[in-house]
Amino acid sequence: MSPKGLKLNIPIDVGAGLIFLVSAAVGYAVYRHTRATSIGNPPVGDIGVAFTAGSVILVALAFLFGVSGPDDGQEPAPSPSQSQPAAPTPSSSAAELEVTPMPDPLEPEPAGS
Repeated sequence: MSPKGLKLNIPIDVGAGLIFLVSAAVGYAVYRHTRATSIGNPPVGDIGVAFTAGSVILVALAFLFGVSGPDDGQEPAPSPSQSQPAAPTPSSSAAELEVTPMPDPLEPEPAGS
C-alpha cells in the first residue's frame, strides 16, 4: 500500500514521446489493415506484423531525428547519498615496469626453439 500523495515523475522528452506515439499509431494501423484483409471467420489481425512495423518506424524515426540519451551533453547530478570513490593510486611507477614485446603471429618461429 502506497502512502497518500506519493507521486512518480518520469521525465520524457517531447520528441521521444511523439516518435513513440507515431510508431504506436503505425502499428495499430497495420494491425487494422491485416484484420480487414483476413480471410478467417472471425477476422483476426496479425499482431506480429503490427509489432514489427511499429518497431521499425520507432527505430527509423529515432535514427532520423537523433533522440539523445541522458549522457549526451548533460552530466547527471549525483544523488546526495552517493559518495565519489577515491582515485586509485598505482603501486609502482611507470619507470619500474618492464615491457616485453609480443611475438609477431605472422612471423614463423626459429627452428632452434
